[in-house]
Amino acid sequence: MPKVNWNEETKPNYRWLVYGVPGVGKTYLSTYLKGKTYLLSLDKSYKRISQLQGTDIWELDPAKPIEDLSEFVREFDPSQYDNLVIDNLSNLQKLWFIEMAKESKSGLDNKIQHFGEFTNWLIRFISKAFSWDVNILVTTWEKQSQVTDPSGQMFNQYGPDLRDSARDYLMGNCDVVARLIQKPKSGERGCILQGSIDTYAKNRLDDRKGCKVEELFDFDDNA
Repeated sequence: MPKVNWNEETKPNYRWLVYGVPGVGKTYLSTYLKGKTYLLSLDKSYKRISQLQGTDIWELDPAKPIEDLSEFVREFDPSQYDNLVIDNLSNLQKLWFIEMAKESKSGLDNKIQHFGEFTNWLIRFISKAFSWDVNILVTTWEKQSQVTDPSGQMFNQYGPDLRDSARDYLMGNCDVVARLIQKPKSGERGCILQGSIDTYAKNRLDDRKGCKVEELFDFDDNA
C-alpha cells in the first residue's frame, strides 16, 4: 500500500455540503468562495445570479443527464481551478430517475433495481469528484422527514434531499454539512453547523456551531 507523504506544503482540499429549501440562496454561496471557481450547474439556478457572470459554468443537459455528466467528468480539468461547485444534486437525482424510466413500457415508471443503481452511480460520481485536487461545494434541496425516536416520540428531521445511502456516503465524506436557513422577518441567512436530533449537520474544520452565510468559508479565522 502506498504511503501518504505529509508535509507543510501539502495544500488541503475542503468538502462542504449545504442543503436548504429552494430559493434560500444555495447557489449564491459560490460567490463567497475564494479563488477561481467552476460551477457544475444541475438545475440552471445560476442564471438568476448576476454575480456569477464570468464564472466558468457547465450546464447539464436535462435531455441526456447521464451522458452529459460523463462528458463533464472527462473534460473537467481541476488543475485550472481552486473550487468546484456541484450545484443541486437533488435535481440530478430527479433527472436520473426520469431518464431511467424511459426503459419501462409506459416510459414513466422506474424499476425496483433503479433505486440501487442510482445510489451506486452517484457514489461513483462523488468518489471521482472528491479525488480531484480542488475544493468542492455540493448543494442539495432540503427534505423533511418524520421519524420516531426510541421513546416513541415523533419529530421532523431535516436533511439533504437524496436517497438515504447516497446521502450518508456524501455526508460522511464532507468536512462540513450545513443547513442553510433564512429568518422570515429580517431575511438574514445563516448556516447551522452543529447536528442535532432533528437536523443533519457537522463541522470538522473549527468549533463554530453556526455562522452567517457570508462567513461559511472563513473557518481559518476561527480555528
